[in-house]
Amino acid sequence: MSVNGRTGDREKLLLHCCCGPCAATVVQHFASAGKQVTGWYYNPNIYPPEEMRVRQQALQQASIALGMPLLPPGPEPDPADFLLAVAAEGGVRCRACYRLRLGAAARKAKEEGFPVFSTTLSISPYQDLEAIGEIGEAAAAEHGVRFEFVDLREKHRESLARARSLGLYCQNYCGCLFSGLERSQRRAQRAVRKSKV
Repeated sequence: MSVNGRTGDREKLLLHCCCGPCAATVVQHFASAGKQVTGWYYNPNIYPPEEMRVRQQALQQASIALGMPLLPPGPEPDPADFLLAVAAEGGVRCRACYRLRLGAAARKAKEEGFPVFSTTLSISPYQDLEAIGEIGEAAAAEHGVRFEFVDLREKHRESLARARSLGLYCQNYCGCLFSGLERSQRRAQRAVRKSKV
């Protein structure tokens, strides 16, 4: 029975999940801290659609292994929404992306009766954690919930190892169109260097 956002002695926390590998250790962290964790997948930045599907499937696998319930995923994304958000932010794509996802997570937490929310982005050494903290707090204030921010980057390797042991798909780029293009460029540059050796 849930009373004031609590089930028994455990506070209900909505966890915005970017993927299965990141969730593998973040869920464990919050559960150990006495939270009742429910995951939610909402990542309109991911491109192409095939990548979106495999990441969502990996999260579903992880949720079963971790015993974490999942809310139905957010609406099917339109890549134009992400590109327009980046344009509105003046081309600072990561901040625009955090604003989209954390704003939606705060709103979802409020709608579903979660007093607090967080994100698996906090485990990635490739993310701007200062911006995530700032944007998460602003989203929480706007929607009347709390943002529980924790720097879990030291557990990143542990999370990857756990993901591999669970047989989860582990992506090799952020997921957005821009990072995909940058990955392709790096691969092309490596191929050119090898051809010259």
